[in-house]
Amino acid sequence: MEATKKCKDCQSEIDAKAKKCPHCQTDLRSWPARHPILALILAFVVIPPVVGLFVTGSSSQKKDTATSSTTQQPKSEVQQELPKPTPMKIAVRDLADDFDANQVAAEVKWKDKFVEFSATISNITESGISFHNVATKDFSLTQISCRVEDKTQLLPLKNGQTVTVRGVVGTQTIGVIEVRQCEIAS
Repeated sequence: MEATKKCKDCQSEIDAKAKKCPHCQTDLRSWPARHPILALILAFVVIPPVVGLFVTGSSSQKKDTATSSTTQQPKSEVQQELPKPTPMKIAVRDLADDFDANQVAAEVKWKDKFVEFSATISNITESGISFHNVATKDFSLTQISCRVEDKTQLLPLKNGQTVTVRGVVGTQTIGVIEVRQCEIAS
């Protein structure tokens, strides 16, 4: 006897291996099988950033927990604040030109460096500020995106204003150089 199942629409008994109901023509395949292109887009575009949020969040929580447990001092002692590192003062064009010339070499040179530079604001968003036209080369699409953690620093700023920022250089994705942990110096 051949295995059967019920059609989810017309409830007719059909072959268990059937991909389409012979009675009502309902497609019985799973959603990814019916929509392979959308399934691939979800798999490669939507899911990795979502997973990254959870992985990044959990690793930073672990760091915070580990740091707090090892650095706790008795309350009677006055905790001294560690001095902030001094940023490397750079010309924004040097950073952008290095990435324009060779992204791999630029990431080796600049990644995780604490820098300070001045540039004209092109866009202000909830996540921070961005700077366009930062490279020497005409028609360069290289941009810098500064992730500002203290959103109150964004309130007095205006597009077109020149500001000095400090932050840690990250990587470049689709022409955008990421600078994280940014703060407005002036």
